[in-house]
Amino acid sequence: MAERFSVLLPRGGPRSIVDPTRTRSEGTAGTDKAGGRGGVRFDDIMTGELGGNSVKISPDAQERMRLRGIPLGQVELDQIARAMDTVARKGGREALLIGRQATFVVDVPSRTVVTAWGPGETKGHVFTNIDSALMLES
Repeated sequence: MAERFSVLLPRGGPRSIVDPTRTRSEGTAGTDKAGGRGGVRFDDIMTGELGGNSVKISPDAQERMRLRGIPLGQVELDQIARAMDTVARKGGREALLIGRQATFVVDVPSRTVVTAWGPGETKGHVFTNIDSALMLES
C-alpha cells in the first residue's frame, strides 16, 4: 500500500526549507544547512545564518525585510551567497546587491546582509560607503 502512495505523492515536489525535526544538539556531521536530511534548522533561521555559505542577516535587515514584505527564501539566499563570493574575489568589502525583488547592502568579510530595500524604494537614494555593486540573477 505504501508504494501506491509514493506514486501519488512524489517526494521530489516542493518542500519547506525548514526541517523542524533537526536541532542544534543533533550536530551537522554529514549534512549541510541547505540540504542534508531535509532542510535548514529552525535555529539557523532565528539566528539569521542561512544559505549554503552562511549568509547572516543583521537585526536591522530582518526588521526592514519584515516591514517591507521582502521575500527571502533559499534561492535568494544562495544568490546573495554567490554574489558575496564574486565580490570577495574582486576585493570588495561593502557591496550593493541589486535584485528584482530587493536591493541589499552587504558586508562581504562578515557575510552579513546589513540592510534591505524593496523594489522602487531605491529611486533617488544615495548609497554611501559602498565599494562594489552587483546585479543579482533574475
